[in-house]
Amino acid sequence: MRPQAPVRGRVASTVATVAAVTRLTPRMTRVRLVDDSLAGLAAVPGQTLKIYVPDLVGELPVSRDYTVRDYALDDDSARPSLDMDFVLHGEGPAADWARRVRPGETLEFVGPSGRYRPDPQADWHLFAGDETALPAIQAYVAMLPANACALVYVEVADIGEEQPIPGGVRPAVYWLHRDGRAPGTTTLLDDALHAVALPPGQGRIWLAGHTPTVRRIRAHLLNERAVDRRTLYVKGFWDRQPR
Repeated sequence: MRPQAPVRGRVASTVATVAAVTRLTPRMTRVRLVDDSLAGLAAVPGQTLKIYVPDLVGELPVSRDYTVRDYALDDDSARPSLDMDFVLHGEGPAADWARRVRPGETLEFVGPSGRYRPDPQADWHLFAGDETALPAIQAYVAMLPANACALVYVEVADIGEEQPIPGGVRPAVYWLHRDGRAPGTTTLLDDALHAVALPPGQGRIWLAGHTPTVRRIRAHLLNERAVDRRTLYVKGFWDRQPR
């Protein structure tokens, strides 16, 4: 994720308790918050939270943006719960926090924000990104009607990082394995989306992940594939070179 400035003059925030930490794959961990403070958030999976975690070197906390993977009432206590998934590759404040956090600790955040929802009237949907985009892709695919046409392209480290894509729809899912190459150093996603045959009709494309990669793909889709920019949502989540 792109580093941001130390927090100053924050807007109203929420503090919630970590109830569980679950390793989903060798490189992804789910943190579940369960707390009365979550009541009334009306969070929707796929939205963004700005979380505050300790800096690796300084004393002030820093902010990072993460996806709401799920928001629901806890089955046992009827208290609201919120899930976030953290990719553990590389070094950074959020990844470091996710590696060491334990139940009973707290997390402060602002949000949720974000209004993107898959268009149920679209003829087809294409979702693409690296593992940082996977929680949002899972959330959005689960929102689609069962008869939707959906294509999913996800770049991950290897087969051990593949995860189920939930929901009633049966998307065509393509896992792109780096197989030892570092994140942000391949053209796996570029090559896949250059080669994809877009279905007929009016579609919607959602693309997120490594910022330079998604910017290249956006330019290709707009300039070489003549995709209508109104049907294209692109968001850079992180960069190998902090700015």
